[in-house]
Amino acid sequence: MTSLPTWEANLSVFGPIKTEKVQSFKVFKAFRHDDPFYSDISLSNVSYGLTATVTAFASTSEFANKAALLFFGKMLDTLALKIRQPLFLSFSNENPIRTKPYSVRRIIEKVEWKTAFQESRLLNKEEPTFLRALGWYRKGQYTEDPFDKFLAYWNSIEIAASKYHNPTPQTQQGSKNQIWECFKTLWGECSDWPIIQGNEDWIKDNYKIRNNIAHGLTPITVNEVVKIVNKIEGLEKVAHNFLVNWREKKLSVKDHLSSLLEHIGIENFE
Repeated sequence: MTSLPTWEANLSVFGPIKTEKVQSFKVFKAFRHDDPFYSDISLSNVSYGLTATVTAFASTSEFANKAALLFFGKMLDTLALKIRQPLFLSFSNENPIRTKPYSVRRIIEKVEWKTAFQESRLLNKEEPTFLRALGWYRKGQYTEDPFDKFLAYWNSIEIAASKYHNPTPQTQQGSKNQIWECFKTLWGECSDWPIIQGNEDWIKDNYKIRNNIAHGLTPITVNEVVKIVNKIEGLEKVAHNFLVNWREKKLSVKDHLSSLLEHIGIENFE
Protein backbone atom coordinates (compact mmCIF):
# COMPACT_ATOMS: atom_id res chain seq x y z
CA MET A 1 0.00 0.00 0.00
CA THR A 2 1.08 3.57 -0.60
CA SER A 3 2.63 5.56 2.24
CA LEU A 4 1.39 8.85 0.77
CA PRO A 5 -1.37 10.66 2.65
CA THR A 6 -4.89 10.63 1.24
CA TRP A 7 -6.52 13.93 0.25
CA GLU A 8 -10.06 14.83 -0.72
CA ALA A 9 -10.47 17.28 -3.61
CA ASN A 10 -13.69 19.02 -4.61
CA LEU A 11 -14.31 19.62 -8.31
CA SER A 12 -17.09 21.21 -10.36
CA VAL A 13 -18.29 20.01 -13.75
CA PHE A 14 -20.10 22.71 -15.69
CA GLY A 15 -22.32 21.41 -18.45
CA PRO A 16 -25.80 20.10 -19.39
CA ILE A 17 -25.46 16.77 -17.58
CA LYS A 18 -26.65 15.14 -14.38
CA THR A 19 -26.18 11.80 -12.69
CA GLU A 20 -29.06 9.40 -12.05
CA LYS A 21 -28.83 10.15 -8.35
CA VAL A 22 -26.12 10.93 -5.83
CA GLN A 23 -23.39 8.45 -6.74
CA SER A 24 -20.55 7.09 -4.60
CA PHE A 25 -18.13 4.50 -5.91
CA LYS A 26 -14.51 3.36 -6.02
CA VAL A 27 -12.42 3.56 -9.19
CA PHE A 28 -9.09 1.82 -9.64
CA LYS A 29 -6.52 4.07 -11.27
CA ALA A 30 -4.04 1.55 -12.62
CA PHE A 31 -4.46 -1.18 -15.19
CA ARG A 32 -3.96 -4.13 -12.83
CA HIS A 33 -6.84 -5.19 -10.61
CA ASP A 34 -4.49 -5.75 -7.65
CA ASP A 35 -2.95 -2.27 -7.79
CA PRO A 36 -3.79 -0.47 -4.51
CA PHE A 37 -4.07 3.00 -6.05
CA TYR A 38 -7.70 3.99 -6.38
CA SER A 39 -10.02 6.92 -5.85
CA ASP A 40 -13.29 7.20 -4.01
CA ILE A 41 -15.67 9.25 -6.14
CA SER A 42 -18.84 11.02 -5.06
CA LEU A 43 -21.08 12.87 -7.54
CA SER A 44 -23.95 15.27 -6.78
CA ASN A 45 -26.24 17.26 -9.06
CA VAL A 46 -26.29 21.06 -9.07
CA SER A 47 -28.07 23.51 -11.36
CA TYR A 48 -24.99 24.11 -13.54
CA GLY A 49 -23.88 20.46 -13.76
CA LEU A 50 -22.20 18.33 -11.10
CA THR A 51 -19.97 18.56 -8.07
CA ALA A 52 -17.46 15.77 -7.57
CA THR A 53 -15.43 14.73 -4.55
CA VAL A 54 -12.31 12.76 -5.47
CA THR A 55 -9.71 11.20 -3.19
CA ALA A 56 -6.09 11.33 -4.26
CA PHE A 57 -2.75 10.10 -2.92
CA ALA A 58 -0.15 12.88 -2.87
CA SER A 59 2.56 14.43 -0.73
CA THR A 60 0.91 17.87 -0.64
CA SER A 61 -2.54 19.39 -1.11
CA GLU A 62 -1.36 21.13 -4.27
CA PHE A 63 -0.28 17.86 -5.86
CA ALA A 64 -3.53 16.24 -4.69
CA ASN A 65 -5.61 18.90 -6.43
CA LYS A 66 -3.65 18.52 -9.65
CA ALA A 67 -3.85 14.73 -9.51
CA ALA A 68 -7.62 14.80 -8.95
CA LEU A 69 -8.16 17.33 -11.72
CA LEU A 70 -6.05 15.32 -14.18
CA PHE A 71 -7.62 11.97 -13.25
CA PHE A 72 -11.19 13.21 -13.43
CA GLY A 73 -10.52 15.32 -16.51
CA LYS A 74 -9.29 12.34 -18.52
CA MET A 75 -12.54 10.57 -17.72
CA LEU A 76 -14.48 13.59 -18.99
CA ASP A 77 -12.42 13.53 -22.20
CA THR A 78 -13.75 10.07 -23.05
CA LEU A 79 -17.27 10.93 -21.91
CA ALA A 80 -17.42 14.13 -23.98
CA LEU A 81 -16.79 12.24 -27.21
CA LYS A 82 -19.72 9.95 -26.46
CA ILE A 83 -22.32 12.46 -25.29
CA ARG A 84 -21.12 15.39 -27.44
CA GLN A 85 -21.84 17.99 -24.76
CA PRO A 86 -19.61 20.76 -23.32
CA LEU A 87 -18.01 19.61 -20.05
CA PHE A 88 -15.82 22.17 -18.29
CA LEU A 89 -13.92 21.04 -15.18
CA SER A 90 -12.72 23.33 -12.41
CA PHE A 91 -11.88 23.34 -8.72
CA SER A 92 -14.98 23.86 -6.66
CA ASN A 93 -15.43 27.16 -4.87
CA GLU A 94 -18.19 29.20 -3.31
CA ASN A 95 -18.63 31.33 -6.43
CA PRO A 96 -18.46 29.03 -9.49
CA ILE A 97 -17.37 30.85 -12.63
CA ARG A 98 -20.10 29.28 -14.78
CA THR A 99 -23.43 29.21 -12.97
CA LYS A 100 -25.71 29.00 -16.01
CA PRO A 101 -28.59 26.62 -15.15
CA TYR A 102 -29.61 24.09 -17.79
CA SER A 103 -33.27 23.30 -18.48
CA VAL A 104 -32.39 20.16 -20.48
CA ARG A 105 -29.60 17.87 -19.31
CA ARG A 106 -28.14 14.53 -20.38
CA ILE A 107 -28.54 11.92 -17.64
CA ILE A 108 -25.34 9.87 -17.25
CA GLU A 109 -26.13 6.37 -16.01
CA LYS A 110 -23.92 4.40 -13.65
CA VAL A 111 -22.61 2.09 -16.36
CA GLU A 112 -21.62 5.12 -18.45
CA TRP A 113 -19.57 6.56 -15.57
CA LYS A 114 -17.94 3.18 -15.09
CA THR A 115 -17.09 2.80 -18.77
CA ALA A 116 -15.74 6.36 -19.07
CA PHE A 117 -13.42 5.95 -16.07
CA GLN A 118 -12.08 2.59 -17.19
CA GLU A 119 -11.74 3.62 -20.84
CA SER A 120 -9.75 6.70 -19.86
CA ARG A 121 -7.48 4.50 -17.77
CA LEU A 122 -7.06 2.08 -20.65
CA LEU A 123 -6.35 4.83 -23.18
CA ASN A 124 -3.90 6.48 -20.80
CA LYS A 125 -1.91 3.25 -20.71
CA GLU A 126 -2.33 1.94 -24.25
CA GLU A 127 -3.14 4.96 -26.45
CA PRO A 128 -2.10 8.19 -24.66
CA THR A 129 -1.90 10.16 -27.91
CA PHE A 130 -5.52 9.35 -28.73
CA LEU A 131 -6.56 10.37 -25.21
CA ARG A 132 -4.74 13.67 -25.72
CA ALA A 133 -6.71 14.17 -28.94
CA LEU A 134 -9.93 13.59 -26.99
CA GLY A 135 -8.82 16.26 -24.53
CA TRP A 136 -8.59 18.78 -27.35
CA TYR A 137 -12.00 17.72 -28.65
CA ARG A 138 -13.52 18.33 -25.21
CA LYS A 139 -11.87 21.75 -25.08
CA GLY A 140 -13.46 22.55 -28.41
CA GLN A 141 -16.82 21.64 -26.93
CA TYR A 142 -16.64 23.90 -23.89
CA THR A 143 -14.51 26.90 -24.89
CA GLU A 144 -16.51 29.99 -25.87
CA ASP A 145 -13.82 31.75 -27.90
CA PRO A 146 -14.39 30.89 -31.59
CA PHE A 147 -10.68 31.01 -32.42
CA ASP A 148 -9.84 28.67 -29.54
CA LYS A 149 -12.74 26.42 -30.50
CA PHE A 150 -11.49 26.12 -34.09
CA LEU A 151 -7.93 25.38 -32.98
CA ALA A 152 -9.07 22.79 -30.44
CA TYR A 153 -11.15 20.80 -32.92
CA TRP A 154 -8.38 20.99 -35.51
CA ASN A 155 -5.79 19.89 -32.96
CA SER A 156 -7.91 16.85 -32.06
CA ILE A 157 -7.66 15.69 -35.68
CA GLU A 158 -4.04 16.67 -36.21
CA ILE A 159 -2.70 15.03 -33.04
CA ALA A 160 -4.38 11.71 -33.83
CA ALA A 161 -3.27 11.83 -37.47
CA SER A 162 0.34 12.59 -36.54
CA LYS A 163 0.41 9.39 -34.49
CA TYR A 164 -1.63 6.96 -36.55
CA HIS A 165 -1.05 7.80 -40.24
CA ASN A 166 0.53 5.24 -42.52
CA PRO A 167 4.00 6.64 -43.36
CA THR A 168 4.48 7.58 -47.00
CA PRO A 169 6.86 9.99 -48.75
CA GLN A 170 3.98 12.50 -48.78
CA THR A 171 3.26 12.27 -45.04
CA GLN A 172 6.86 13.25 -44.32
CA GLN A 173 5.94 16.70 -45.63
CA GLY A 174 3.66 17.48 -42.69
CA SER A 175 0.30 17.24 -41.00
CA LYS A 176 -1.89 18.06 -44.04
CA ASN A 177 -0.78 14.90 -45.78
CA GLN A 178 -0.92 12.90 -42.54
CA ILE A 179 -4.57 13.87 -42.06
CA TRP A 180 -5.33 13.04 -45.70
CA GLU A 181 -3.72 9.62 -45.30
CA CYS A 182 -5.72 8.89 -42.12
CA PHE A 183 -8.99 9.96 -43.76
CA LYS A 184 -8.17 7.77 -46.74
CA THR A 185 -7.27 4.81 -44.51
CA LEU A 186 -10.48 5.20 -42.56
CA TRP A 187 -13.02 6.21 -45.20
CA GLY A 188 -11.49 5.43 -48.59
CA GLU A 189 -11.46 7.90 -51.46
CA CYS A 190 -12.33 11.54 -50.84
CA SER A 191 -15.62 11.12 -52.70
CA ASP A 192 -16.71 8.75 -49.90
CA TRP A 193 -15.68 10.84 -46.89
CA PRO A 194 -18.53 11.70 -44.51
CA ILE A 195 -19.53 15.36 -44.06
CA ILE A 196 -17.04 16.63 -46.68
CA GLN A 197 -17.67 14.25 -49.60
CA GLY A 198 -15.49 15.13 -52.56
CA ASN A 199 -14.10 18.30 -50.99
CA GLU A 200 -10.44 17.78 -51.79
CA ASP A 201 -9.53 21.27 -50.57
CA TRP A 202 -11.10 20.90 -47.11
CA ILE A 203 -7.88 19.88 -45.32
CA LYS A 204 -5.76 22.49 -47.09
CA ASP A 205 -8.24 25.30 -46.49
CA ASN A 206 -8.74 24.54 -42.80
CA TYR A 207 -5.02 24.03 -42.28
CA LYS A 208 -4.48 27.54 -43.64
CA ILE A 209 -7.10 28.93 -41.24
CA ARG A 210 -5.44 27.07 -38.37
CA ASN A 211 -2.03 28.56 -39.22
CA ASN A 212 -3.39 32.08 -39.54
CA ILE A 213 -5.08 31.86 -36.13
CA ALA A 214 -2.16 30.17 -34.39
CA HIS A 215 0.38 32.65 -35.75
CA GLY A 216 -1.75 35.73 -35.10
CA LEU A 217 -2.27 36.49 -38.78
CA THR A 218 -6.08 36.56 -38.60
CA PRO A 219 -7.37 40.04 -37.71
CA ILE A 220 -9.91 40.09 -34.90
CA THR A 221 -12.77 41.78 -36.72
CA VAL A 222 -16.48 41.04 -36.83
CA ASN A 223 -16.21 39.69 -40.38
CA GLU A 224 -13.30 37.38 -39.54
CA VAL A 225 -15.00 36.09 -36.39
CA VAL A 226 -18.15 35.34 -38.40
CA LYS A 227 -16.07 33.45 -40.98
CA ILE A 228 -14.50 31.30 -38.28
CA VAL A 229 -17.83 30.70 -36.53
CA ASN A 230 -19.33 29.51 -39.81
CA LYS A 231 -16.53 26.95 -40.16
CA ILE A 232 -16.78 25.49 -36.66
CA GLU A 233 -19.89 23.34 -37.00
CA GLY A 234 -18.51 21.45 -39.99
CA LEU A 235 -15.10 21.07 -38.37
CA GLU A 236 -16.67 19.65 -35.20
CA LYS A 237 -18.65 17.12 -37.23
CA VAL A 238 -15.54 15.95 -39.07
CA ALA A 239 -13.50 15.76 -35.85
CA HIS A 240 -16.23 13.80 -34.08
CA ASN A 241 -16.69 11.35 -36.96
CA PHE A 242 -12.96 10.87 -37.31
CA LEU A 243 -12.29 10.21 -33.61
CA VAL A 244 -15.32 7.95 -33.14
CA ASN A 245 -14.61 5.94 -36.29
CA TRP A 246 -10.89 5.65 -35.58
CA ARG A 247 -11.58 4.43 -32.06
CA GLU A 248 -14.10 1.85 -33.28
CA LYS A 249 -12.26 0.59 -36.34
CA LYS A 250 -8.54 1.15 -35.80
CA LEU A 251 -7.94 0.84 -32.06
CA SER A 252 -8.36 -2.28 -29.96
CA VAL A 253 -10.04 -0.33 -27.18
CA LYS A 254 -13.38 -2.11 -27.37
CA ASP A 255 -11.95 -5.62 -26.88
CA HIS A 256 -9.52 -4.50 -24.16
CA LEU A 257 -12.25 -2.53 -22.40
CA SER A 258 -14.69 -5.43 -22.41
CA SER A 259 -12.08 -7.70 -20.86
CA LEU A 260 -11.07 -5.08 -18.32
CA LEU A 261 -14.63 -4.33 -17.21
CA GLU A 262 -15.41 -8.03 -16.91
CA HIS A 263 -12.23 -8.56 -14.87
CA ILE A 264 -12.89 -5.64 -12.53
CA GLY A 265 -16.57 -6.39 -12.08
CA ILE A 266 -19.51 -4.17 -11.26
CA GLU A 267 -19.05 -4.66 -7.52
CA ASN A 268 -15.98 -2.41 -7.58
CA PHE A 269 -18.11 0.41 -8.90
CA GLU A 270 -20.81 0.35 -6.26
